[in-house]
Amino acid sequence: MAFDTSDTLNRADLSDELLPGTSLFHGQYRILRYINSGGFGITYLAKDSLDREVVIKECFSSTFCRRTQTRVRARSLSTRDHMQRIVKSFLNEARSLAGLKHPNIVGVHQVFEDNDTAYMAMDYIRGHDLLEIVDEKKATLAPDQIVTIAGKLVSAIGYIHGRGLLHCDISPDNIFVTPDGEPILIDFGAARRSAAGEAQKYSGLSVVKDGYSPHELYAAGGNSGPWSDIYSLAASLYHAITGSAPENCQSRLSAKAEKRPDPCRPLAGRVAGYPAGFLESIDRAMAVIPAARFQQAEEWQRVLPQPEAKDRKVVLLRRLVPTGAAAEVAARAPVPAAWPAPLPIRPRRTFLRGTEADLSGLRRVSGFVGAWLVDSATGHVLAAEQDEALHDHEAVMAAAVGLGRAHLRAMDLVDDSVEDILVTLGRSVLLIRPLPQSPKAFLCVTMDGETANPGLARVQLRRVALSVRL
Repeated sequence: MAFDTSDTLNRADLSDELLPGTSLFHGQYRILRYINSGGFGITYLAKDSLDREVVIKECFSSTFCRRTQTRVRARSLSTRDHMQRIVKSFLNEARSLAGLKHPNIVGVHQVFEDNDTAYMAMDYIRGHDLLEIVDEKKATLAPDQIVTIAGKLVSAIGYIHGRGLLHCDISPDNIFVTPDGEPILIDFGAARRSAAGEAQKYSGLSVVKDGYSPHELYAAGGNSGPWSDIYSLAASLYHAITGSAPENCQSRLSAKAEKRPDPCRPLAGRVAGYPAGFLESIDRAMAVIPAARFQQAEEWQRVLPQPEAKDRKVVLLRRLVPTGAAAEVAARAPVPAAWPAPLPIRPRRTFLRGTEADLSGLRRVSGFVGAWLVDSATGHVLAAEQDEALHDHEAVMAAAVGLGRAHLRAMDLVDDSVEDILVTLGRSVLLIRPLPQSPKAFLCVTMDGETANPGLARVQLRRVALSVRL
């Protein structure tokens, strides 16, 4: 292996993570930067030999390991055997994960050994994890989107269990939501093998997270099984719905033993906006006693609300490359090469008399640049919301309005069969929504493509569109 021995290598206080420039696996991967670390691994952003961005997970436990330059060593003779078991377990499970192919599970490209430890190369997923979305208010998750996310993730854990694996570390920070709104389950560092549908007494690697881990994962020898992942996923959804983590399972178990009320309040009956049976299913999946939960993901899937069949075709999100009239508008309209950061700024709002349109809610969209309510027939801007920090308001607005009108005309999409159109133009992303109450008007929001999450932006755009009065 090779290593960039520039000035950073001479520091005496090297931390646990590998430095940018480190080359792994005979030069096939090059570390770009550190992402984060957990109980049994460090995660990096890297590039492979084809110059593609990937995520590299390194088997490294600071409790049992130390680093000498790039090589990983046991901290002492007493921890050497445990470290070897950790590396062996990491390799075995990583090879199993490499065989998983599911749209809502992170893809593993390669598993290899280097620096006397083990690594896996995985998909680099753009977006935000569920913890960021909820706690940092990156977006507002509507009930229908949480229901959709739940169905896809229950399907994903059912797929994992069907292949004899348990995740054992499901939590909001291990659930990513992509710019297209797809939930992706990541970080299988604590995964363990178990016969599908059967309990397993386990005394090796263990990760527990208060609020999300069931009590059987806290104790060595606890009987873990599919019901353990079911609890953790339900607790993560509970956080998304309520905005806070549920009470930890140990406290809940103690309260039950002492015949006190459960400190974790059930969702059913106290949260509005969800289809019948959905919240009840989460409450059951979060039962303290494993036998009271769903025993298989398929059981949970059967009681989840199913998508309603619709007579009309609904395109939830259509990604278009500017062509024809839209391409001509795009070529003529100047678009800034880089959007300014939304630092402390004064909102710029305009309204046309007789129009009730508060577009300020679209400022919550990640990467927000500007939003406009447009009469598609005349091109008149009826209302606008944009930042004073934007250098050329008129140019950006003209580009957005022109693209919106051109796509609606050229694609003949102004009818009730389409909800959203997504246009990508260089670094900018434009989301267009015809108003259901007035087919002659549309809303559009422009975002910085580097930080935008169109899937979540769509939810907020729909909310604002429903509030418009013309």
